[in-house]
Amino acid sequence: MGKYFTLIILLFLGSKYSLAQQNYIDHTIKNGENVYMISRRYGVSVNAIFDLNPGSRDVIYTGNILRVPKYSTTTTSSNNTIINDTTVSNYIVKRGETKSGLSRRFGVSIAMLEEQNPHIVSMLQAGHTINLDKKIQETQPKAKTGEHYVVKGETLWGISRIYGISLAQLEAANADRLSEFLQIGQTLIIPDKNSETTIEGEYLVQRGDTKFQLAKRFNMTIAELEEKNPHIVTMLMAGHRLNVDNNTVVSQSQEIPDTQENPDLIEDTITEVDTTTTSNSYKNYVIEPKETLFGLSKKAGMTIEELTTLNPNLLTSVNAGDIIKMPIGVSGTSTYTPSKSTTSTVDSTDTNIADSTTKIYTNKNETLFTNLVTETSTGLYFYTPFSSEELSSPEERQKMISVNADFQKYIDFFQGAQIAIDSAKTLNLDFDVTLIKKNIAKSKITIESPHRKNAILVPFSETSSNFPSIDSESSISLIDIESNIVSNDSINVYRSIPSEEIQITKTLNYLAQQNANVVVISDLTEARNKDLILSTLPEAQFLKADNAGFFKSDALDNALNKNKLNYIVFDSEKTIVLLNTTTALMGKLSDHNIQLVMLESSLLPKQTEVSDMRFRVLKLIFPAVTDPQNKNDITDFENKYEDLFSAKPSQHAVLGFDVTFDTLLRISQSTSFEESINTTLSEQPHLKFDYQKTNDRNYFNTGVYLMQYNSNEGMIELNH
Repeated sequence: MGKYFTLIILLFLGSKYSLAQQNYIDHTIKNGENVYMISRRYGVSVNAIFDLNPGSRDVIYTGNILRVPKYSTTTTSSNNTIINDTTVSNYIVKRGETKSGLSRRFGVSIAMLEEQNPHIVSMLQAGHTINLDKKIQETQPKAKTGEHYVVKGETLWGISRIYGISLAQLEAANADRLSEFLQIGQTLIIPDKNSETTIEGEYLVQRGDTKFQLAKRFNMTIAELEEKNPHIVTMLMAGHRLNVDNNTVVSQSQEIPDTQENPDLIEDTITEVDTTTTSNSYKNYVIEPKETLFGLSKKAGMTIEELTTLNPNLLTSVNAGDIIKMPIGVSGTSTYTPSKSTTSTVDSTDTNIADSTTKIYTNKNETLFTNLVTETSTGLYFYTPFSSEELSSPEERQKMISVNADFQKYIDFFQGAQIAIDSAKTLNLDFDVTLIKKNIAKSKITIESPHRKNAILVPFSETSSNFPSIDSESSISLIDIESNIVSNDSINVYRSIPSEEIQITKTLNYLAQQNANVVVISDLTEARNKDLILSTLPEAQFLKADNAGFFKSDALDNALNKNKLNYIVFDSEKTIVLLNTTTALMGKLSDHNIQLVMLESSLLPKQTEVSDMRFRVLKLIFPAVTDPQNKNDITDFENKYEDLFSAKPSQHAVLGFDVTFDTLLRISQSTSFEESINTTLSEQPHLKFDYQKTNDRNYFNTGVYLMQYNSNEGMIELNH
């Protein structure tokens, strides 16, 4: 009897231990992660992680294990899940799932999903239980008189037909409500059929109208149109109501220059060098350095098509110093006279240093090119799932991809690396390339290199904590490409790709230097980077938008400061929140100085979702790992890649070229690899390499571009 009792106790304790084990997850800390980011990923509180990992309150280390408590779900087993045409019972939400994805999977609207599962209204989390009765009819709100409630399948054109109005009327009446796409469940205002001509001498701006077209239509200059309607000076928008009464037009001789009435608009003024008119409506204008076709068209109040029709030479290029025709009524008084040496300028980044057939080297890397050593050879190693025979055989490569599709990124990486190797050869660099196959290397890699300097490139390794130790009598440098290698032995690790935390930190440090009012906008969830933001900007205010992207009454007004620059830090992944937030901010520009900020480049939506015109108006600031302005070098690389491999390069191919070429330049210097890292910043076609030492054996690339959209110049890089 005693034995049975002991057995029962052991079984009971074992089951309790097993249950206790299931109450947390072992998470391997990755480069750039912090406790808040990890808590958000698993849908738990920061304090819950601190309770399980007391030391994590002070510091966490890449590669260490952090215990993360599981979200406490209902006791319903996932084995009881039922999904059919009429019912969803006890479905357990998995990590990564969204309301949108679940609504499509179950064939119901998000509103119905939330109505029957109110616990997910504020946030959907892994572990939530979903129950649905599809037989319940979804209740649809009734629209008031003069309004329309949008249902699934409707379009703006179809709605305009229902009410017998034009599409332009519908768009103009809802200019402040419409984003790039129609939202199911939103309410539209239905205007009167005669809304365009209800008041004599007024005009309601339609989508697609330009100042140039309207000035011509109502027989006035653009300056006269702006003088009568100062609210359109900065931007003409659909829905604006214009005074177009010609009876009170100021004559041109009495016209007051806009720079006197609007001193804040001097940065947008035209450069006027000759008042001689080439026709009754136009004057000569000299293009200033750095001006773009987009900026010129905006200054002229024309579309790009109208401006290039007037100046066909702009279709070929926009050259500083060229004289073009511009509308005579455009405001501006500044007088810039180009010197004799002013010609079509070539940016220094276009200057080729290598062989003329390889247009990928620029004088940004002059220091590295100046100190190249070609008399001695070096060793370049790749840690890879392929052997050299497998990599060189198309049949073997395809066989490996059929087993594991993830191998494609390695192939792309090595194709980019191959171009870097060929390019380095044109510089007469002497080096040997060796592949180390992962499944051959065990707990130790022995490298018997005849070279004094060597580098091992480790792309996309998923076993960073088990990376083998290295036995070598020669100098070795480890280059990490999204692998999070833990340094061991006496070898330096160089993490070549800037982490998200570095992007965020660089952006926050820039904001901290500007003495501005900072408002952080998130959705109903907590701001993703709140801890990091407060550590740098302790005075920052936090404002939440609801699920539709709207604020509580007066919340935005109370957060903004009329006497200071307002940085609006957008910290949400929801496109609808971004659309409605930016719409609200643009409505405040007349009374406030506002700039939009994103802390991570990953938050930038696709252009098909959100027009970048919003970002130009709000002069968006954001960090970028790759240089969006270096189009010449990037195009040259892409052309070379397509010629060789008959495909456009993927992001993995880009990393293969930039990191490999930069590494080859550095191990071929007259100094040590570490000294070149400590003293020399470099820029390849896509990436900047600015390594900073974090501890005895680890270096992080902090080469982040801090970019700002600019309404005139497209995009500029900020000094930080």
